[in-house]
Amino acid sequence: MAKLSIADFKPGEALIFRGEPFVILSIRSKHLGRGGAIYRTKMKGLKSGTVLEEAFRPTDKFATVDLSLETMNFMYRAGDEAFFMHPRTYEQISLSIKKIGDFSRFLKEGEKYRLQFVADELVGILPPAKVKRRVVRAPEAVAGNTAVSATKKVMVEGNIEVETPLFIKTGDTIIIRTENEAYVSKAQEEKK
Repeated sequence: MAKLSIADFKPGEALIFRGEPFVILSIRSKHLGRGGAIYRTKMKGLKSGTVLEEAFRPTDKFATVDLSLETMNFMYRAGDEAFFMHPRTYEQISLSIKKIGDFSRFLKEGEKYRLQFVADELVGILPPAKVKRRVVRAPEAVAGNTAVSATKKVMVEGNIEVETPLFIKTGDTIIIRTENEAYVSKAQEEKK
């Protein structure tokens, strides 16, 4: 395995930290003038599911992990397991909800997700940055309630509450950023 500086890693890539494989969720560099740079990372343990926030210097080197991605369809959730199916081989595989983390709330039957494998062992899921979800409950907008901010809370598929602009109604499809469950935009209606 090659050793690379932390500066060479990008989100979605994996490294060995404290003897365990981690995938980088986010990485930011901060330059301190003469003191050099510091790289602040948010990483998720591929085997344990723990999320760490660590700071590194560019001189810190880490072994890389051969992380392969495979696209599979989400089938269903049973207890603490989520079940996926390979679209070509129809092989079914399960992944613990703990390893999926907070993103498990966004799983939707029939959708395709990219699963992460290390040495043919399923270790996690690479969540998409944004998802489309249908609004199942939205209160009516009240005229004149824009004094503070023109938003309201709506419920989308998966029982996720999202703060949206007032024009969003029940039945609309919206785009949500999965990292912080924030409203991005109203999805374009597909032409029939």
